[in-house]
Amino acid sequence: MPPKKPLPLDDTYLQIWKIEQEHSRTRWTVTTFFLSISFAILGLSFDARDNPAYLWGFSLPDLQRLIGLFVYWFGYFLFAQFNRYSNFLRSRLREMETKKQVSFTLQSDSRDFMYPRWRSAFSASRLLFYFGILYTISVVLLLRAS
Repeated sequence: MPPKKPLPLDDTYLQIWKIEQEHSRTRWTVTTFFLSISFAILGLSFDARDNPAYLWGFSLPDLQRLIGLFVYWFGYFLFAQFNRYSNFLRSRLREMETKKQVSFTLQSDSRDFMYPRWRSAFSASRLLFYFGILYTISVVLLLRAS
């Protein structure tokens, strides 16, 4: 099969695609930073369990756990905000593909591969949310145990 002839919007498509890739990289860098800080704070809370200090009615370890949980959800909501913009860019790329304005089908092909029905339950957004619920339950149980 001969190569497809380039279409006028191919360069625009590639520029949008590059912006989306860079945006996704930034999204994961920011998310990883906040999740790492969250888990570090949680880990430090176990080291401080013998500290009798109290602040606002919470022991220092309990306060650290709550702060770690807050940092996790802050990171998650930043991820969700970044993800909205990425989805917007991807939808524009798919729109260009379906209207046959470009000779590429990168977004359509990747969506078909990544998100069949059974895999959509395991998207990064959902997994981070599910883990956040588990993290919240764990912190609540730790607070009640202390």
